[in-house]
Amino acid sequence: MNKQQKIVLFSGIGVVVILIGILIWLLAGGNSSVSGDRDEALQAELDSLRAANEQMQLDNLQRSLDSIPAIETEGMTLAADQQELLGKYNDARDKIESLMKELKQERASNKKSSAASQAKIKELEGQIGELKAYCKDLLQRLHDLNEKYEQQVQINTELTEQNRVLSENMGQAQAVNKELSSKVAVAERLTLTGISLKAYNKKDKNEKHISKARKLGVSFTITPNNTAKPGMKDFFITIKTPEGQMLTGGGSFHAEGTTLQATARRTVEYANEELSTAVYWDVNTSLTPGEYTVRIFCDGQCLATRKFTMK
Repeated sequence: MNKQQKIVLFSGIGVVVILIGILIWLLAGGNSSVSGDRDEALQAELDSLRAANEQMQLDNLQRSLDSIPAIETEGMTLAADQQELLGKYNDARDKIESLMKELKQERASNKKSSAASQAKIKELEGQIGELKAYCKDLLQRLHDLNEKYEQQVQINTELTEQNRVLSENMGQAQAVNKELSSKVAVAERLTLTGISLKAYNKKDKNEKHISKARKLGVSFTITPNNTAKPGMKDFFITIKTPEGQMLTGGGSFHAEGTTLQATARRTVEYANEELSTAVYWDVNTSLTPGEYTVRIFCDGQCLATRKFTMK
């Protein structure tokens, strides 16, 4: 009970004591020779004190109702259990307001001094008291739910932050891995030297005139590379004529993120040591003098691009 409620309670008790005192005084003086005017004045004072006491009781009930807050939910997102409790709470509070109006009307009626009216007043006060206790219980349950959800929100916020940090760290790790992979790919990349394009006649001798060639050969040397993976290596070459025609016959292969057509291919065993080899293509179309473009691929990468002028 707060200070204000104590003041109201003790004031009400004081008024009741004064009323009892006045009643005793009136009864004691009923057989005396007090004048009628004095009796009427005392009766008026008694009625005034009764009215003040009744008003004080009504004011006390109204303060009790005002102490039960109305909960505004506009713009709020509530869980199902919160909505259920809030609905019950608002219904109970509305019922208290309705009973308060009925109680005020009953106290203000001309029959308030009758036994039936007093019983009705007592019944209404009892119902209001029960609903007030019910509202307080609902408020506590709502408070507990709010704390629960606030804790869950805090946990979710912390988890979201942890996930953000993990994602950021993962992104950084992926970037580092990508950079390392790129460096490893560069380190493992084979290096070619001594690249040449030659034409051969039907006796496999060098042919000076490309139009008479029966075979084309691309030769090159693979330099030592201890970082590269040793083993069988597939080398693909593409040759483009001066007219922009791609010479074919070596099948398809995958490189530079796409599928390409090879002019010729050859598989060799590489043991991280210097190795010279050549890839040959049998001429099956007319060739003209001019600039030929040669590209050499291995392990999905273009290792070299060269241009050769053939007579």
